[in-house]
Amino acid sequence: MKTPLPKLLLSVSLLMVLQLSFSQDTIRYVDAGTLLMTGKAKNTDSIYWRVDSVDAIGFPPNVKRLTKHSAGIAVLFEANSSVIRAKWKLPAEVYMHNMTPIAHSGLDLYCLKDGKWQFVSTGKPAKGTEQDQLIVQNMDGSRKQFMMYLPLYNGIGDVQIGVHTNATINKPAQPGINKSKRIVVYGSSVVQGASASRPGMAYPAILQRRTGYDVINLGFSGSAKMEPELATYLATVQADCYVLDCIPNPSPEQIRDRSQYFIKYIREHQPNTPIVLVETVFRQNGLFDQQIGENTRRQNEEIKKAYEKLKQEGVKNLFYIESEKLIGDDHEATIDGIHLTDVGFMRIADAILPVIKKAMNEKK
Repeated sequence: MKTPLPKLLLSVSLLMVLQLSFSQDTIRYVDAGTLLMTGKAKNTDSIYWRVDSVDAIGFPPNVKRLTKHSAGIAVLFEANSSVIRAKWKLPAEVYMHNMTPIAHSGLDLYCLKDGKWQFVSTGKPAKGTEQDQLIVQNMDGSRKQFMMYLPLYNGIGDVQIGVHTNATINKPAQPGINKSKRIVVYGSSVVQGASASRPGMAYPAILQRRTGYDVINLGFSGSAKMEPELATYLATVQADCYVLDCIPNPSPEQIRDRSQYFIKYIREHQPNTPIVLVETVFRQNGLFDQQIGENTRRQNEEIKKAYEKLKQEGVKNLFYIESEKLIGDDHEATIDGIHLTDVGFMRIADAILPVIKKAMNEKK
């Protein structure tokens, strides 16, 4: 005798609920804040903010707001669990026309395998601000080192990482990120991560995995305009190399008026730390929109003038990357003519990394 369809559906639903309940009952959670954090310039009020509220006094309002986004911050841990889950709280639901939900509000998990960081899976945010997601399951249960990137364009709070009840999870004994070496990247939405498909594809994160260094993402979307308050802050952030990729946001006039002071201030307070200046990426839509194209040309013209003037004045350890070397010439590296796809981010990392290595006196 066949089971009636409604009863069959009810039985299947109950089984799924029981399986989910069983799965959750076998998971224990630890506060990510008790593990090892990377990608933070200093200690902050909230562990997932990029800049402390005291340091942000005097910042422009939009920069102050963006300091609470967790771009570039990641959690390092070791676990021997066959499953990794995560719970995290978002301050708000976000919609962005040029970003995936995973990128702006999700998590991105990597594993250190044979000495290299390898992508594992993502924490995909659902509707609402309370998130509870399975990231990966059916692993072999051997002890592994993981790195979990946090959202690029949202805040985050109370992050919990879940493993099997009988598994261990700790800070790494030998972290795959060397926090004694640090690269600080200050810049625009491109630095913050627009429009990577997931947090680990922003180019500061790519640089982090390739170098094994602590890379600090100080990208402030639309708001990296070289204000004096930002120079004051950057000069207090310990770095082995500064990358200033902030030319997309200020007007040509602001670049002319602010850039030399900005760079000199950092140099005066960090006399031996190399500074890499990066022209604005070429705006693909500027090939057709003449106003955009002309503005981009003038932005790069002004920062090049500032660089040459500083070199003439004897400013040392100053390096320069031109726009034409950043994202290729096939016109396929952006999502909207301005912000980068993953292809664009890989290319810009390819262009910047050799200059960073040269600046830090490393072998190519």
